[in-house]
Amino acid sequence: MARILIVDDEVHVVGALRRLLRREGFSIEVALGGEEAIEKLATFPADVVISDFRMRGMNGLELLSQVLRIAPSTVRVLISGHADLSSGGPQAGVISHFISKPWDDDRLIADVRALLGAQSPAS
Repeated sequence: MARILIVDDEVHVVGALRRLLRREGFSIEVALGGEEAIEKLATFPADVVISDFRMRGMNGLELLSQVLRIAPSTVRVLISGHADLSSGGPQAGVISHFISKPWDDDRLIADVRALLGAQSPAS
């Protein structure tokens, strides 16, 4: 079962993503900020980290840069309502995939599965 760490400082966003991904059979852990996410990765080696861009303290791009450094094989997904983050710029090479807010549930699931290289979370 693939392990996904969801990072966002908005509890309702974390809840929505957790419900969606759990329903699909993924093992889920959540963090309400970048610092907490780094701590969680020590005990929850995630296959995928899905992070919002705008958060208090460490933003999502800073977090995913640290994830790349400490766990380079982890898939790094940035979620944002700012389309200008989707390609190029300083995030090139840091993020594995970009998802726009608001996201489409079916598309998000398909993207996560494709990024994991599997048709289902159990592999």
